[in-house]
Amino acid sequence: MSRDRKYLKKIKKDYQSKNLCNPFFKKTKKKPEKNILILVFVSIFLFIIFLLWLFLSSPIWKINKVEVEGLTRFSDSDLKNKIFEQTIKSRYGLFSQSNIWLFNKSEVEKNILAAYNFSSLKIVKKPAHTLLIKVGERPYSFIFQEGSGLFYASIDAYIIRESAVSEDDKSKYLILENKSQNSLINEQNKLNISDTYLNFILGLANKLSKCQELSVEKFIIDSEFNTIKVKFRDGPLVYFNTKTDADEAINRLVLVKKEKIKDNFSKTSYIDLRYGDRIFIN
Repeated sequence: MSRDRKYLKKIKKDYQSKNLCNPFFKKTKKKPEKNILILVFVSIFLFIIFLLWLFLSSPIWKINKVEVEGLTRFSDSDLKNKIFEQTIKSRYGLFSQSNIWLFNKSEVEKNILAAYNFSSLKIVKKPAHTLLIKVGERPYSFIFQEGSGLFYASIDAYIIRESAVSEDDKSKYLILENKSQNSLINEQNKLNISDTYLNFILGLANKLSKCQELSVEKFIIDSEFNTIKVKFRDGPLVYFNTKTDADEAINRLVLVKKEKIKDNFSKTSYIDLRYGDRIFIN
């Protein structure tokens, strides 16, 4: 063996300097430090708690002002009281409805509409602490009388109880009196009168108001079928058929008054116009 070969045998191989890749061994990944992970989780949890407090419990969103728009017939104090009564109730068993985001406006809208016969009602949340109540009042169309009670009523047959009928308005609006044995006001404060029947009465009232020689005192409903009775001031009770043409009936009434009854109109008891050309006079 030569001298050079012996020298090579004495030299040890340095495997550490080699970049050996063994497919059977996986490289270990460096894991984030445990303290950093805990800090991240705690920060996220605290941030969520802060958001919940900010929107659900912060005094910034506490309702302290109520505005009412569109109300003209009575004071808005009762509507405001209903709002503040709602704010003391809880929501989801944990939070107060005094928070504007947790205020249950649909519930209080339902309660107000049950107490007041508004045509429309909407509650608007105005951040950060104001509620706006938008009221749509039903316009007066006539006065309904049942027994000794007098009520304003709308064109869609709803009774309006919020205001007492004034003496002046008795001469401004037609008075429709119920003389049947049963009440015509249902639980929803609506009259049990068909639209066709009511439209005939309102149309007849409008046409009679244009006759200067006739002055209406009131309209009367009773148990007689397809009939509306009109009491004239200083005149008789006149029977109209709700299934016939109102204009023709009025023309016959005016003609009878001029040609037959003449000055005895105030002494006449009744005139029945329900049977076409056959007119009955007492």
